[in-house]
Amino acid sequence: MDEVLGTARFQDQLQRISLETGRPVPDLQAEARADLKEMATRPGKVTVAAWDRFCRWIARAYRLDFDPEAIQYLRDLNRSSSLIFLPNHRSYLDPPVLRSALHQFGFPPNNTIGGSNLALWPVSLIAQRNGTVFMRREFRDDLVYRAVFKRYIAYLIQNKKNLEWYIEGGRTRTGKLRPPRYGVLKYVMDAVEEEQPENEVYVIPTSIIYDAQHEVGAISAEEMGGSKSPESLKWLYQFSRSQSTRLGKAHLRFGEPLSLGDAIDLTRDSEGSPRPRLAINMVAFEVANRINAVTPITPSALVTFALLDNGARAITISEGRQILEPLMTYIGRRQFPMTGNIDLSSHGLLRDSIANLVDKGVVNLYEGGKDQILYIDLEHQHEAAFYRNTIIHFFVNRAITELSVLKALEEDADELVMAVWDNARRLKDLLKFEFFFPRTEEFAEQIADECSLIYPDWQQSDFTKADLRRMLHKERLLLSHRVVGPFLESYALLAEELAKLDDFVRGDEEQLVSQCIGVAKQMWLQQDLHSAESISKDYFKNAFALVENLGLIGSGEPGLQKRRQDFANEMQELVERISKIRRIDQENRGANEVEIATAATDV
Repeated sequence: MDEVLGTARFQDQLQRISLETGRPVPDLQAEARADLKEMATRPGKVTVAAWDRFCRWIARAYRLDFDPEAIQYLRDLNRSSSLIFLPNHRSYLDPPVLRSALHQFGFPPNNTIGGSNLALWPVSLIAQRNGTVFMRREFRDDLVYRAVFKRYIAYLIQNKKNLEWYIEGGRTRTGKLRPPRYGVLKYVMDAVEEEQPENEVYVIPTSIIYDAQHEVGAISAEEMGGSKSPESLKWLYQFSRSQSTRLGKAHLRFGEPLSLGDAIDLTRDSEGSPRPRLAINMVAFEVANRINAVTPITPSALVTFALLDNGARAITISEGRQILEPLMTYIGRRQFPMTGNIDLSSHGLLRDSIANLVDKGVVNLYEGGKDQILYIDLEHQHEAAFYRNTIIHFFVNRAITELSVLKALEEDADELVMAVWDNARRLKDLLKFEFFFPRTEEFAEQIADECSLIYPDWQQSDFTKADLRRMLHKERLLLSHRVVGPFLESYALLAEELAKLDDFVRGDEEQLVSQCIGVAKQMWLQQDLHSAESISKDYFKNAFALVENLGLIGSGEPGLQKRRQDFANEMQELVERISKIRRIDQENRGANEVEIATAATDV
């Protein structure tokens, strides 16, 4: 404790806190020691080997899939540098899964920063002796705790200890990556800037994804308005028991390491002064993009991708294959990562995934007719969407391009290329709380590339809107309704409810979100809502973040009601445009079936 808290810098900070609060320094010192005792790791009698055995046991439902060469590269990098592992967060099993893989290559336990809500005795005592740093969920107003936490992080970095925490701040509720939380990252970057450690510090973007998860059912119930069960010893016992059933594989991947020193240097101003806020934003979003880039496409994600957004209609295996064939071609062309060699035959990984999802109750299989048919009922829509959402970031640009082109055609734009770009930029702004987008120039290049892939020669002077319309109505791969449809439907619903309110002020977010969930459930029962997935607390919260960002939250401001209604109208037009894409997709697939049948008859 003396080594951590006895530095001149920390003592000066306590003096400043004393002057600010009027509290005596000895009282602040005693509080600091108590705070450090609460959070710090305690190497002791319980062996690391025992903790490693526990990690393997608690994750026994899965076989671990990772690239040994990637971990060996990180081990070599770790000999001269400190590593900070920043995984996505889909399960309580994420830390044991990562630990199990790293242990095989001789890594000591990471100093894993976790919420104190999981500090359940007696497991918490064992965890602290094996690297877990228990952090309070909220300490923004606690000056002493903030100072101690920052100092402890600096101490770990100076002593070349590897760190680990989950940058989303909590488990994803929808399957896709959540917006990053900056708190811990800010303390780390401040420590690197102020302490100037001799060793380099690298962030390791880390992706962990599962073929199936026990937790998804409870998470889905929360999304539709249910309450979260608090962690307890009973909860831990039940969670441990649930891992007795085999669920397939846990897939671990690592993105390209990112130097924190380089990130800080890149964001310095012209005089060489650091700009910490800019550096933190850059690192957080770069980490998120690198996690998404290496997250592999799983068979369960493909199965649910095909089964969702078919209305209330079940589909046959062959119909599912017809949906996925052009998607697999696109995945191969873009060279997106996959968990294995997935083909669309009747055997192999997709068959096993279907059986697994049927066994979990996520997918229903009916075999009483001429054909086997698959469908997802209302109760499990969010569970299925959780698996599908793990891969939709790969297809967002495609979805945006489809909607941008269709709007340009609807409005009969004179400057086709410029209209498509303006439409795409607006969609990027509307979806920025759901997905991670690159800077404007890079995004423009990506959209242009996507347009060229779907509509070759679209920027040539002799390319007409008639050509574009004809190609759209022959395109076998249309994705926007499956990728962004549910999000835009949720956004449109919240925008409409907000437009009805004459008096709405900041602080009423929870009330509005709860109201939207209730209205969405009614609309679903009356068949006025296309996707049950749109009944989502997380989607509505992000919709609220958007309207707040657009300046639509307040009361009594001139023109506010009109701007709210204009936004609601814009979102409703997007939902209608999604419906058009859905109809075109169904027509195109129907035409394709006729062509295949005709070709077979000719043969």
